[in-house]
Amino acid sequence: MADEALQRQQGVIGVYIRVISIIWQRLSPTFGIRTINAIARNVIARKSAAYPALAYLRVGNDGLEWDGLLANLGKLPEDQVRLMLEEFLDEFFEALANLIGKIVVGKTFREAAEMARKEGEE
Repeated sequence: MADEALQRQQGVIGVYIRVISIIWQRLSPTFGIRTINAIARNVIARKSAAYPALAYLRVGNDGLEWDGLLANLGKLPEDQVRLMLEEFLDEFFEALANLIGKIVVGKTFREAAEMARKEGEE
């Protein structure tokens, strides 16, 4: 039974590894790997209070490193793995959306200020 539970958890982790790899590949050219990794580190630090096992997930130069989490998978309650990774992704996307919002608002504000300045010169 324990082997079946471990296999299910490995399957869940495998899906998240693939999904998150795609996310990193798509977002890195736009925001830079350092920015994406910094957001992930911040989310891991914040979420580790609620999910201590999330600390097994490391952020390397090229994205997330799953070895620590995979090595300790047998110690984790089966139902917690999926929930932990869902919450990690939710908070990661929320932080990313906030960043995008700040970029868009900042750009809009600069453009509006430039337009106002040009109109004032006329």
